[in-house]
Parts: sequence; structure tokens; C-alpha cells
Amino acid sequence: MELWEMINRQGMQFISLDTWLREGIDIAFSTRIGGVSKGVYNSLNLGLHVGDNSDLVLENRRRWLSIFGAGLDDMVACEQVHGSEVKRVNRMHRGKGARKLSEVILNCDAMITNEPGIYLVSFYADCIPVYLYDPVNRAIGMSHSGWKGTMQKISVNTLLAMQQEYNTGIEDVYIFLGPGIGPCCFQIQPDLLAKVEAEFNSFHDIINISENNLITWDLLETSRQLLVQAGVNPLKISACNLCTACHEDYFYSYRRDSGNTGRMGALIGMKY
Repeated sequence: MELWEMINRQGMQFISLDTWLREGIDIAFSTRIGGVSKGVYNSLNLGLHVGDNSDLVLENRRRWLSIFGAGLDDMVACEQVHGSEVKRVNRMHRGKGARKLSEVILNCDAMITNEPGIYLVSFYADCIPVYLYDPVNRAIGMSHSGWKGTMQKISVNTLLAMQQEYNTGIEDVYIFLGPGIGPCCFQIQPDLLAKVEAEFNSFHDIINISENNLITWDLLETSRQLLVQAGVNPLKISACNLCTACHEDYFYSYRRDSGNTGRMGALIGMKY
């Protein structure tokens, strides 16, 4: 299992994996540090859809992409509808969703590509970002896995899409599970508990019920077990267990801030 690290570049702090970077895979999960947004969006808000000034958001995006020598024309963003659809991305999609919400790739929560110079970008404020890297066929993927996407196995769908499109061997894939809301904070109600127990009846240690009957769900661990069940080598799965709701200095959190907040960004791209 590879260890993540917090990197500081150009005044911005982000989470990354040195082993992937050394193989020409630019990978990052941003924090809220180093941007120009104000108020509840302070300061590196990367989401255009949350009510922030769009000019400030675009400046934040430019700054963030510049860390990797990239620009807005190099990134691709999808709509993120909490579904299970995966889209293959190529050079024709470069710049989609970079400047306008109306230009995102519609009706999907995951993207895959095998073309260098394309940066897959998605946005977060508690959901789990799932990064996928196939070093044999040089292909990458990114899936946005909130609780609805987790129920629909979006991360496994992304893996299978890479297998179909790029002949990716599941046993070859490396996975990084980025920060999201942790089991310490993701409280659910009994009706959702029943659905989780029905869908993941063979999984272990994903639900905790306290003495006060508070029910919490470990989304990150659920995604990990889903991927192992699909055939991913457990030793090739890395995870950052920082809770976005707990660490207000670093992260936006939809649940903690009652929806009035910014978005972090998850980015992955191949240099060659």
C-alpha cells in the first residue's frame, strides 16, 4: 500500500502519491488553501455550481492546474449526477466543463482515458474520489462516489469500463481512495441502513451502531471492499482516511456546512 502525502506548491496544499507522480501520473486532491475565493468559499473553491463568483473560481482552477503545467483547455469535467455512468474521454473533450457548467460531459460520474495531456477533474465536499491507474496499458480513471454512487458501484463500473475499452487487467490496476466524509461523521437513518445491509450483506466493518443508536456508514471502506470483490489486489489500494467534515481547516464539507460551502477538486492526468 502506497502512502499519500500532503504537498505544498505555489501556496497550494494538495494530497498526492509520489509513486504515481514518478511514473508520469499527475494526481492530486486539493484542499481549500491557496485560492482567491472569499467568505464560506475561502479560498481555493473549484466548484462553479455552488454560488461563488465564477471569475474567482476560474482563477482558482487556473492556479491549481498550473501546478502541473496544465491549463483550462487541458481539463475535462463531468456533470456528477450521483449515478453510475462512465464516459470515455479523448482529445475532442479537452476543455469540456472547464469554464462553463453548460459544457460539462452530461449524465455521468466517472471518466476514463488512455490519452496523455488530458486531466480528468471532479469536485467534492464529502463524497469519495476514486482514482484508477493501469500501468500496463497506460490508462487512468476517476469516479465520484457519494453514498448513491457507492450503492450503484460506480468505482467498479469504472474499473470494468477500463477493462472493456483499454484491455485493462483488473489485477494490474492501482487504486487511490481520496478523502471524504468519514465513519466518524457520516450518520445515516434506519431506512438507508436497511438498503446498505441488503446491498452489502457480505461486507464487514462498514456500519457502526452506537450505544445511543446512532448509525454511521464507512463509505471509503465500502468502496475498498467493492474493488477487492471485483478482483483488485488489496495491496494495490491506497487510501487517505482524513475526514472532510472533521478537518475544516483543509476541506469543505457539505454536511458540516449545511450545503453552504465550496468544493475541492480531484485531478488525474498522464504526462506521457
